[in-house]
Amino acid sequence: MGRLAYIVKNNMFDKKLKSKISTLPALPGVYQFLNKDGEVIYVGKAKNLKSRVGQYFSGHDDRPQLPYLMREAADVTYTVAASELESLFLENTLIKKYLPRYNILLRDDKNFAFIKIDYSTQIPQIGYARKTDAENPKNKFFGPYSAAHKIRSTLNLVRKIFPFCANKTVGTRPCFYYYLHRCPGVCIGKISLEEYQLQLDRISWFLAGNTAKIRRELKTGMKLCAQKKHFETAARLRDQLQTLTLLDERQNAILPKPVDWDIVSTAASDGYACVNLFKIRRGKLQDKENFIYNADIRMEYGYTDAYGCQIIQNFLEQYYLESSGLPKIIYTQTPCLNPQLIEQIARQRFKKKIQIICPKKGKPLELEKLGMANAEEYLKNWLSSQAGHLDKINEALSELKNQLNLPKTPDRIECYDISNIQGTNPVGSMVVFEQGLPAKSQYRKFKIQGQQTPDDFAMMKEMLARRLARSDKSKILPVRHSLGEGGNQKSLWPLPDLMVIDGGKGQLGVAVDLLKDKNFKLPVVGLAKRIEEIFFPGNPEPLVLPHDNPGLQLLQRLRDEAHRFGITFHRQLRSKQAVKSALDNIPGIGPKTKKLLKQKFGTVAKIKTTPFDRLSAVVGERIAELIQQNL
Repeated sequence: MGRLAYIVKNNMFDKKLKSKISTLPALPGVYQFLNKDGEVIYVGKAKNLKSRVGQYFSGHDDRPQLPYLMREAADVTYTVAASELESLFLENTLIKKYLPRYNILLRDDKNFAFIKIDYSTQIPQIGYARKTDAENPKNKFFGPYSAAHKIRSTLNLVRKIFPFCANKTVGTRPCFYYYLHRCPGVCIGKISLEEYQLQLDRISWFLAGNTAKIRRELKTGMKLCAQKKHFETAARLRDQLQTLTLLDERQNAILPKPVDWDIVSTAASDGYACVNLFKIRRGKLQDKENFIYNADIRMEYGYTDAYGCQIIQNFLEQYYLESSGLPKIIYTQTPCLNPQLIEQIARQRFKKKIQIICPKKGKPLELEKLGMANAEEYLKNWLSSQAGHLDKINEALSELKNQLNLPKTPDRIECYDISNIQGTNPVGSMVVFEQGLPAKSQYRKFKIQGQQTPDDFAMMKEMLARRLARSDKSKILPVRHSLGEGGNQKSLWPLPDLMVIDGGKGQLGVAVDLLKDKNFKLPVVGLAKRIEEIFFPGNPEPLVLPHDNPGLQLLQRLRDEAHRFGITFHRQLRSKQAVKSALDNIPGIGPKTKKLLKQKFGTVAKIKTTPFDRLSAVVGERIAELIQQNL
């Protein structure tokens, strides 16, 4: 008898949870399993919520993570969607938000990386982004890529062939790359913005893999420039054409026909999976990407076909939901579990029909096997590097235990920092390391409410009091975990094995007094920046460790991460305050009205001097009276 079937037979599921399942609607949507603390531990999508969630209780689902998931599940919530595709978008958003431990996740909590051409400035900017949902529909995205460093190397290559500018506006001072002959001079008016747009078009075609179109356009441009006796421009276009031709020749032509294929292969080991992607465009191997997935499902059953199918399905959904392009055929190592959903993505996002095939013979099967070998090799090397990294982390944790006289090796460490400028926009940050690694989903930021003067001690006290309230059972604060029903869950934050305060004796003293008042017995130290001194409660003499000590280096990473996280939040608040308008302080004027006023009249000063009849014609008499009374 399977483990899940045993749990079902012995009625280990909560009856209240079972009864809730019976009330689920037979509609598409997203469901979430929560544990007893209200933490989201799994997010899934369904064509039919009632049928899909009911399968978890049938005892016939053989997925290896199911016994562990259902043992922890204490509640289920759901959100109804208009279609299965809409539920996929929502599922993708919630997984990135909560990072549920029983979902198959990308190795870290970042989104895919994209090359972005941003048209929101006078001179369009080329860089990278983590999201494609830009406000400006003119912006272009290319990717996704497995890592930002691949984007940097790609853009370095692009800049050598098609120079592009780093300045945002046209002025009298050129950008840095102009001096390196890697900018065409649009920043100082050497070429017009219209001419620069042609360069951006070539970059777009190059990033999309359409080099044939670039070559045609370059040849035409060379002839026109030669006819007009613009020999310098013609020579530049000639050099670009020669470089592009040489680059094309270096690409591996692996197929005699100009086909567009994606070859998706997988390998798995030790709770991790690697997806290898060969991108073949016009018969040439344009790129190879490797993606590591953290499948925390205690793979005691080893690699199975069902597991491989699930990994591939997850990858196809995530990748093509955000990809900037799509081939005509996708070859997969194992059959796709839901090809109809991927085909629906292709129709809606790209307006094209695709095929998803599990190859049985010929060149596609050869490439699939080559992809499997690549995935296995990449995963083996990655796991080897991780093992070495983990050895160093374990050494650092052991060193902390010994040097700080801790009762046990610290599994969870929290570090706290305050960020402000002369007391303005003060914020607190809390970062969490678990087993020596950042647990970014558990980072927290605090907007300091009771202190607007430069008093770091009072600010630290407020932040720590609010943090400890999350673990004090007499002061449980509600935390929303879900967009569906039952979202008002109450949650306690786990207590740390070590608290690290960014600061010296003063900040540490605040923490010690507060812990005593709240009756918490937790190890706490302060880390001062001057010479990296470690202060202990009740001891005026700090501990100074060598700079190469692994324990000190781990504390420094914690402190630096807390500072980075806090500064980022502080800058966000400053930016919001900088753009705050006098209209924000007028009751009854919402975002739409403010936008309308700025579109019609421009600045607040012009709104203030606008006659009442003109104002009332735009926003009505009541709002016009409010504006004239308050401005």
